[in-house]
Amino acid sequence: MLKFGKKVSFRPLIVSLALGLLIGVMVKDIFSGSVGFIFGTTFFLLVFLGHYWRASSVLFNYWQVNDGIVKYNDVNNPGNVLLMMLLPLSSPLKTFSIKDIQSITINGDLKSASTPMAVPFSGALGLFSSSIAIAKSQNSLDVVLNNGQKINLDYSRDFVYNQKETIEKLDKFLDSLDSAKIINKANHNVSLGY
Repeated sequence: MLKFGKKVSFRPLIVSLALGLLIGVMVKDIFSGSVGFIFGTTFFLLVFLGHYWRASSVLFNYWQVNDGIVKYNDVNNPGNVLLMMLLPLSSPLKTFSIKDIQSITINGDLKSASTPMAVPFSGALGLFSSSIAIAKSQNSLDVVLNNGQKINLDYSRDFVYNQKETIEKLDKFLDSLDSAKIINKANHNVSLGY
């Protein structure tokens, strides 16, 4: 089984709730309970919807290949992303068969991604350093199925953390394709299975 990306976890919900509670309790101690509740709820929504909901398409792009079947998180549908964040354990993965692939376009720069060091940054920026690297190094496969459906399978996270292993996994995946047309738009000089 080949796995790429990261599954949605309870992290967005837990971090948002913890920060909302912290802000709410601090404001409650200064002003009143109702003002603390309003500030806590507002901060929860700001973090949960303002940050995590918008960033989920970058942070939680998960897909896997097993026995000729590709399973993936559909992060292009905002309603589906919200459901995945609220109920991460019960969010279903969409599937398609490798035999249904008409073409694959390899996108991104496979030479320049690296995980930034968190040492020279402040603590707050260090928390986001991997997200910044993933956002700066967008690598994906644009899959077109025989029925015309277009699917984006992102492998940026894996590539930022381990370039060599990611290219090896992509090689295995692309080698398993029989008749799909592979279009290489990535900037690299390694063989990717064709």
